[in-house]
Amino acid sequence: MTKQPTWLDWLVMLILAAIWGVSFLFIKRSVQVFNPVQMAMWRMVLATAVYLPIAAAYWSKINWKNWKPLLVVAFCGSAIPNFLFAIAGQHIPSGLAGVLNSLTPLFTLISGMMFFQLQANWIKITGVLLGLGGALMLVLSDHPDTGGGGHAFYAMLCVLATVCYAINSNVISKYLRDQPPAAIASAAFILTGGLFLIGLWWSDGWHAAMTHPQGLEALGYIGYLAAFGTVVGSIIYFWLLQRTGALFATSVTYLLPIVALAVGLLDNETVTIQEMLGTGIILTGLWLTKK
Repeated sequence: MTKQPTWLDWLVMLILAAIWGVSFLFIKRSVQVFNPVQMAMWRMVLATAVYLPIAAAYWSKINWKNWKPLLVVAFCGSAIPNFLFAIAGQHIPSGLAGVLNSLTPLFTLISGMMFFQLQANWIKITGVLLGLGGALMLVLSDHPDTGGGGHAFYAMLCVLATVCYAINSNVISKYLRDQPPAAIASAAFILTGGLFLIGLWWSDGWHAAMTHPQGLEALGYIGYLAAFGTVVGSIIYFWLLQRTGALFATSVTYLLPIVALAVGLLDNETVTIQEMLGTGIILTGLWLTKK
């Protein structure tokens, strides 16, 4: 960590948890209209559009020699997880997706130890194992909202998305600490925006938005995901990451399960005892990784 978190850092984390916590419900609603590829392409294209003026403002501060880490930010920090959560959102409750997203700090620690020379003691390792055990409980458990089972594969897609987020966090912490957060995020999308625009055209996402009865409504959900979940959320997250380090910044996922489950309940999703127990085990594991 670069310094101990202040009250401002904790306040920003609460705001970020609210922004991202509601995103899982909007993902679930948007993939009722768009297929996962269309949803992911729309989100990346709209986010790129929002980033264009930000990139122009920060152009002189962007170090384009870091294009390789910036590609990791675009794909591991946004595009791949967006696609994976979109697929999962068609089959599992949004609350469960939000809970599984809380594995990000565990995989941040694991990838940091494996590839970024991050040191860990036996307490942290115990926390990782405990958190992974809680995740396994959720992945393998039956859930009434999915017909009593059959969601393990889609739950694992959420887990894979958190692995991408963890790689992204460590790459930013190691290679991009000296760049402004807005410059990092906007540069990553400028590098890849054209590719996602082609993907939107190829997937026929525009036609789906214009012809489906709920097309514009679903596009509004994706607009929130792009503007707030991706752009505003990413800039806030990178700011936290640079101020406090990867492990504190990813601790926002302590709060994400609470927000995601609460929003899911408001949308008439079922929260099971096993889901609550698995969430508690994961959060206990996260707490141990901070020791």
